[in-house]
Amino acid sequence: MTTGSRNRLPTAPPSDRPLLRVAQKFKAWDGAAILTPYSKAEEMDVRSGTQAQKAPGTAAGAEGSAVPVEAAGSGPETVFTPPAVRVSAPSRWRHLPVAVLVSAYVFWFCLLSFKMYNGYGYTPFDLAIFDQGLWLLSHFHAPFVTIMGRNLFGDHTSFILLLIAPFYRLVPEPQGILVLQGCVLGGTAIPLYALARKLTHSTTIATLLAASYLLNPALQNGNMEQFHPEALQVLIVTLAIYAALEWKPVLLGTMVVLALLVKEDAALLVVPLGLWVLWRRNRFFGLSIVAGAISWAGIANEVIIPAILGVNYYANRIPFGGWHGFFDTLVRTPGQVWSYLGSEGRPFYFWQMGFSLGWGFVISPELAAISLLVLAENIVSNDPYMHQIIYHYSMPLVPVLAIGTITAIAAQKNRIRRNILAVLVAACALWSCVLWGLMPFSRDSFYPTDWNLPSSTISAATYLNTRLPPNAVVSAWYPFVSHIDHRTEVYVWPTPFSAINWGLGTNNGARLPLAGQVQYLMLPVVLAPDNYAGIFASISKRYELVASLEGIGLYKRTG
Repeated sequence: MTTGSRNRLPTAPPSDRPLLRVAQKFKAWDGAAILTPYSKAEEMDVRSGTQAQKAPGTAAGAEGSAVPVEAAGSGPETVFTPPAVRVSAPSRWRHLPVAVLVSAYVFWFCLLSFKMYNGYGYTPFDLAIFDQGLWLLSHFHAPFVTIMGRNLFGDHTSFILLLIAPFYRLVPEPQGILVLQGCVLGGTAIPLYALARKLTHSTTIATLLAASYLLNPALQNGNMEQFHPEALQVLIVTLAIYAALEWKPVLLGTMVVLALLVKEDAALLVVPLGLWVLWRRNRFFGLSIVAGAISWAGIANEVIIPAILGVNYYANRIPFGGWHGFFDTLVRTPGQVWSYLGSEGRPFYFWQMGFSLGWGFVISPELAAISLLVLAENIVSNDPYMHQIIYHYSMPLVPVLAIGTITAIAAQKNRIRRNILAVLVAACALWSCVLWGLMPFSRDSFYPTDWNLPSSTISAATYLNTRLPPNAVVSAWYPFVSHIDHRTEVYVWPTPFSAINWGLGTNNGARLPLAGQVQYLMLPVVLAPDNYAGIFASISKRYELVASLEGIGLYKRTG
């Protein structure tokens, strides 16, 4: 036995393989019965309810009858024509339910995203960050994103954006990446459905599990939280695990490379996958994945990001001084760690992630365990966004847990038990979507109008956007930024006159040298105190109001 086949998980042939593949026909030849499989042509004839033409020397007769025929030079020959096998034609509609589900998901979330964007409901962090970054990349500029004051690849090593940049050049609008995100997240249900159908031998179960994935509230909330490269990770990790299960090394290697290009912490998913490959498929390949992932994580976090930014901006997200301090505290004062882990809704987050798939993966958690390191990072992190399903950090966990659920159900030998588990998983998914999701039937359904500006303000802002010169340096009120970020310099008011969440965060409140370069301001004419009215008062003498509509003003620098 080769190493590659060692301990291989059982896989089953496709459930729709026609019985005709194993059917036989009988011929009487010199008193002996000879078994011959149907040809492809005969298969098609039987599927369509007709009898194939026999070769010279044979003839078709009544069902199951022996018909004498003359064969040249051999006298009468008796041919037994088998009874017509009535095989129902493969249903053309068996994939329709999952196609409808995927289409409905993509349509709904693209619609919500469009309404949110067109209503000026998206804040600059993070849609405008990636929008400006992709615009810079697609126009061959250095990707220094002035909205956040950091290089795009110093913030995160999301080099996969280089592959999106050509697409963005063809569709150079934020709506393009929002549609891409919706299609990728919704489309991931297709390989999950195919895998479930193959392993469970049931289209119904596969459809239920695909629906459970699409109903997942962590997926839906992540879909509506601006745009993030982690959305691409959802599809990539799904194909990677699929390739590992079906043992397609080329596809697996490709997906592993792409996964590592999504973000510097992708190794937390790739390393466990590599360990599974080492255990179940091929030692050398698995070790290569693990070694490559660890090496890339070290290079990304310790070389690339510090080389660009000077420091790793996100290195302080682990409490007690990092992982070393965390485990040291766990040994010395475990009560302090347990108290920390029980705070800020972390146990509830853990419950939500499992309940959304009915905890079905617990029955056979082998593949679901690939998610453990990412789940642990999210729970342990002192960034409260990371342990809430309303943010994008949980998206890559969803397909891993979904595949874990699929394989757990497929491992049940009893068909009735498989059916019951699939129904329970789908019921929990539906319930969790009602409680925490963003579907029309969800309890706290998401309506973009709750976040959008008034329609009159939207019209005014859209008009004033057209008054801005293409290459002008602008500082704008935060709802406007994602609509005017196709330029090398754009800032979120009051930056750069008073830096807020800019650069490494060490200069908050400081006036940046870049302030003298700002040519236009786009702000409410009457600024509230929380919109930094005092800062505007200090610079207002240098700017004149050149256009005003519905309380929104466009100011141009005069000197």
